[in-house]
Amino acid sequence: MRGRCYVVGPADTVEGLALVGIDGAVVRDGAEARAALDAARARADVALVLLSERWRDVWSDRRETDEGGALVVEIPDPGGGGADATLLERVEALLGFGLEEAADRTEATP
Repeated sequence: MRGRCYVVGPADTVEGLALVGIDGAVVRDGAEARAALDAARARADVALVLLSERWRDVWSDRRETDEGGALVVEIPDPGGGGADATLLERVEALLGFGLEEAADRTEATP
């Protein structure tokens, strides 16, 4: 997967990730979050959208039926209680397999 990472969330999340070069959209309510998520997923240069868990309902109600577009991974909000899994664990859960295991299998293939 090649492409950019994009974040949708509250100002502290978006501004914090901007410090490491990740673009994003600051949203204040569900309608703004839905519009920003749709716009990000429609962009050809975006491969991964990091969605603040505060707005998880915007994505969870259509996750199972949505096809195409960038992958969406929910991330914990600063100060929130959702930091129970690392970003790697969240991506692996989304994909349904471990990335390290997949890399090991790829290296072992002649």
